[in-house]
Amino acid sequence: MFFLFFIYLSGNCQFLEDKLAKTVTIKGLDFLYNQQFVQADETFAKIKKDYSKHPVSFLLSAIQLQWQFLPIDKNPIALKKYIEELQKCIAASKILYKIPEYNKEATFFLLAAHGFIALTHNYKRNYLEAATEAKKAYNYFIEGKKYKIDNPEFMFASGLYNYYRVQYPENHPIIKPIVLFFENGNKKQGLVDLENAVKLSIFSRTEAAMYLTNINIKYESNFKNALKYSEGLSSNYPNNIIFKIKNIESLLLNSQFETAQKLNESLLQRKDAVSIISFLVFDAFTQEHYYKNKGKALSQYAKALKLPRDDRYTKEYHGMAFLGMARIFSQQNEIAKAKSFYKNCLEVSEYEWVVQAAKRELKKLN
Repeated sequence: MFFLFFIYLSGNCQFLEDKLAKTVTIKGLDFLYNQQFVQADETFAKIKKDYSKHPVSFLLSAIQLQWQFLPIDKNPIALKKYIEELQKCIAASKILYKIPEYNKEATFFLLAAHGFIALTHNYKRNYLEAATEAKKAYNYFIEGKKYKIDNPEFMFASGLYNYYRVQYPENHPIIKPIVLFFENGNKKQGLVDLENAVKLSIFSRTEAAMYLTNINIKYESNFKNALKYSEGLSSNYPNNIIFKIKNIESLLLNSQFETAQKLNESLLQRKDAVSIISFLVFDAFTQEHYYKNKGKALSQYAKALKLPRDDRYTKEYHGMAFLGMARIFSQQNEIAKAKSFYKNCLEVSEYEWVVQAAKRELKKLN
């Protein structure tokens, strides 16, 4: 067994110490995040050949699938392959983990793989399964904390844990009994860790910036900070439709309507549901708040609500649409309709600023 491990490690380990491999991987990730999938695949080919049995090979394959088939949870074939690649990453990482000097490297990949699987369960509304998967990663998270100073990649995991350990049970009370035995989190520290991951990490910096954009919009209502990160993502990866959509949203929430409108018009060139719903809600928001065209706003909000949403990318835009329609009906003194749409908004949205606005306005009408 020792001999076999030696052969395995000599050709397939310490990826995080291989500067050339990391440089190639970063180049491939940049192609991937910019949705240049052919170039990304060509770039990753060398890494997957040189590290064929290493967890990095399987993790990269999973990330490729995730970005190539948006939203992946709506594509059963791609989702099945995605989970298979993450399971392979876990299996390879466990082999690596048996060698003490490679604990750090294995821990990173185990955290990443378990985390991505937990996210998949979350967006399919399997909250108990999501919490159970997170529980599997818990010991690796605890171990990874001691590597945070030496390896900034662990700041991403630490940031997510610290923030969502507090936030997630608030939004999903059903999982409180499961996380009761987890170490306490700290939202303020979580934000600091994620910010440091953007500044210092290699593999996690883009994901960290994306989470900071979402967190600042969804929970913190810090739209200025959200725009800082969304503009960076959109500028670095202009072909990435998700980054573009989040940047348009951030611009609107910062009342930069003209810039947002120009970007929003580019979404009309696309036919996917995520882009169409986003365009309609953003256009309605602009019509309502900038042009004061309530009729056009109502029409666009209504069109968006007729399209099926997905939990990962467009659920909150349906929440914004319900809120917008309720607001307009209230102004038109159609109180019954306004109350109904405010209640619909509260059933859908988790955006803190949307929820608080709906509760506040609904209370005025009762």
